[in-house]
Amino acid sequence: MRMARPLALFGWVRVAAGMTLALFALSAFGAWPERPIKLYIGYAAGGSTDVVARLIAGKVGERLGQPVVIENKPGSAGDLAAELMLQAPPDGYTLMMSTVALHAINPGLYQQRFDAVNDFTAIAMVCSYPMIMIASPQTTFRTIAELKAQADATPMFYSSSGVGSPGHLAGELLAKASHANLTHVPYKGGAPSTLAIVSGEAQVNFATLPAVVPQIRAGKVRAIGLASKERNPAVPDVPTMAQLGLPDFEVGTWSAVIGPKGLPAEVVQKVNAAVNATLSDPTVRKRLLEEGSEILVMSPSEAAAYIRAENARWIKVVKDAGIKPQ
Repeated sequence: MRMARPLALFGWVRVAAGMTLALFALSAFGAWPERPIKLYIGYAAGGSTDVVARLIAGKVGERLGQPVVIENKPGSAGDLAAELMLQAPPDGYTLMMSTVALHAINPGLYQQRFDAVNDFTAIAMVCSYPMIMIASPQTTFRTIAELKAQADATPMFYSSSGVGSPGHLAGELLAKASHANLTHVPYKGGAPSTLAIVSGEAQVNFATLPAVVPQIRAGKVRAIGLASKERNPAVPDVPTMAQLGLPDFEVGTWSAVIGPKGLPAEVVQKVNAAVNATLSDPTVRKRLLEEGSEILVMSPSEAAAYIRAENARWIKVVKDAGIKPQ
């Protein structure tokens, strides 16, 4: 009986030591972030994903107490940036602004070197936006029938931000639905693919609406049709593709902040809170809505469910349409 007291005391010492270590670890982690956070973009500067990321990065950084530094890593419709992010430690200092291409379209086109859903941590959704069909000022068509007639008469090229991008998918769906002879020309981002339309290097493009609203308003490109159910207040005079004669032609994309799998829950919650608070900022909201975006405020679990559902949806669309990698 006399030995029970020292053993009990030893047990309490062990418990106290464990609690001290746990509290120390929690305190140390609570200091996150202690240095700038990198946010990878899988496309060239100037595209919609880049524009949205730069719009929110400053205010998200202010709320986290450290700068959010944008790094453009264009290639393979976001896959290159994802691969680079997955090589970094899951400590929250290397994140990514992802899109539907990475998680849903690319998996239907080719074998990725990672699991498009399970190798990532969904942190926060940002916004969604429809694709809009734009044309070079040198073209004259206004209807799908006129587009087909011109494509049959002379070579017609459609540009996109890369193989596997939403613009690539929309272009292939257009070619199949209209039976127009269109040739795909992929670029390394939305900005260069839009410049190809401005210059006349390509004739048709499906761009994300926020990325081309300025060019439409300036008359640098012609807006033909929205790949959405309804018209958009940002371009109220532009008809939907259904109104042009292609029913159920709906292609859009979205932006989300993600990290590698295994991110600490505290990091996920902090970044989610900072992103959602930024999306409630009047200046940010006004800018996104003016350019035709729909703001998406979600919890991490809601964002994960959204991405998983999009993965299942678009893989089926790609396979049903018979779209092949190039």
